[in-house]
Amino acid sequence: MKHQNAIASVFLLCLLISSVAHASDVMTLQVEPSKVVLELGKLEGQAYRVWHTTSPMKVIVDSPVNPLGPPQEIKVQDVALQLVRWSTLADGTFRLVMEFDYVLPAPMVTDLPDRLIVEVPKEYVQTTEQLVTPGVRYGHQRRASSAGPNIVNYLKVDLSYPQTEVKLMLAQDTVVGREKVSSMAKRAQAIAAVNGAFFAQDGRPLGLFAIDGELISEPYARRTALGLGPNTALIDAVGFEGRVRRADGSEFPVTGLNRPRLQDDMIVYTRRYGETTRTNIYGWDVVVVDGIVVEVVAGNATIPADGFVLSGHGAARDFLAEVQVGDALSVDISLDPDWFALGVKQIIGGGPRLVRDGEIEITGEAERFQPDVLVGRAPRTALGVTADGKLLLVTVNGRQPGISVGMTLTELAELMLELGAVNAMNFDGGGSTTMVIRNRVLNLPSDGVERPVANAIVVITPESRR
Repeated sequence: MKHQNAIASVFLLCLLISSVAHASDVMTLQVEPSKVVLELGKLEGQAYRVWHTTSPMKVIVDSPVNPLGPPQEIKVQDVALQLVRWSTLADGTFRLVMEFDYVLPAPMVTDLPDRLIVEVPKEYVQTTEQLVTPGVRYGHQRRASSAGPNIVNYLKVDLSYPQTEVKLMLAQDTVVGREKVSSMAKRAQAIAAVNGAFFAQDGRPLGLFAIDGELISEPYARRTALGLGPNTALIDAVGFEGRVRRADGSEFPVTGLNRPRLQDDMIVYTRRYGETTRTNIYGWDVVVVDGIVVEVVAGNATIPADGFVLSGHGAARDFLAEVQVGDALSVDISLDPDWFALGVKQIIGGGPRLVRDGEIEITGEAERFQPDVLVGRAPRTALGVTADGKLLLVTVNGRQPGISVGMTLTELAELMLELGAVNAMNFDGGGSTTMVIRNRVLNLPSDGVERPVANAIVVITPESRR
């Protein structure tokens, strides 16, 4: 559809120009998805001078001879080219100006005996990369496609570099709450950070989350997750299974961790959730310390610092109703695959997957994502692993016409491949997208200011620990 719109705008522009006396004989303008091409014929002895400005972006053609007649201004329906106009200056110089909505590369000029060709690329990538600290490199891209411009920031982290760690942070170190990425980075003594997982209104991670081997929340819809351990970075879909076992050997499935209890749920609450479960009276809360039940209450139990609370509703409540103070009660929880057994200590769920084994594979529908994530272009945060084991942390600005329009998931997957990822996944984006290096927010958050979020991925190095 975008290509058809571009062709339509070319036809309209040519029609307008052909109504100008003699203009169709000396000028053509092609507005294509990938470039703008201006051709100006030369009268006998005529010469052109082509130059450009970048703020704002204009391509200007001057000549002592006016080949197009009276001044005219033509608006163009294109993502990049906004206006074409020409006139005669006070000193008699003919001037044609192409006005663009954002900065593009310098025009390519071909000066032939019978005509001048000026080509302005609309698709380009300009990349700079520099060392932040040993083991961590920062890259910046200005790029554009037929959809418009984009600004990309990325980090390459060498996980094998001595004393370099990538860890997870919860806002305010609790499940419920929000905090700016820059604040979490400062608390963690991190040299860099990006925002992490999707979260609920109250700040709870929506999906799998583990810090230092402690499982904090369960997976949702077996979505793609990142697992980090010593010299290890894994990206895969991860499932969850948990069971409560009474002293008589009877069992009941665990349905969640550290989230509000819903109908027929059996939820495990740890101190990460806060001081109390905040459950209602329609369930049953059992407080467990060192594998022994120490208290049974009808809702809103105090969570012990050295134990946990099991809270059940419906059939789960009936199971817990047979438990008494002093009974033994155990909980077994495992992941599929069992990343903890592989030495993984930090786990964060996100999704959908973008790249698998060097090929684009977007798993949005299977992971039950809604259109606000799957459809359209937006600010994005993504993470990837390269063939040599480096970690890529990537942000794309968005919702800023003329500066950065954001990416679709397919474009994001293509970007991750371009940056060297063999496996990659999407994280929370939109106004949450944030990258911080040395306590400075480097991207342009689409809200206009840094948004408090629920969690972050932080990079800690010997330099940042000083």
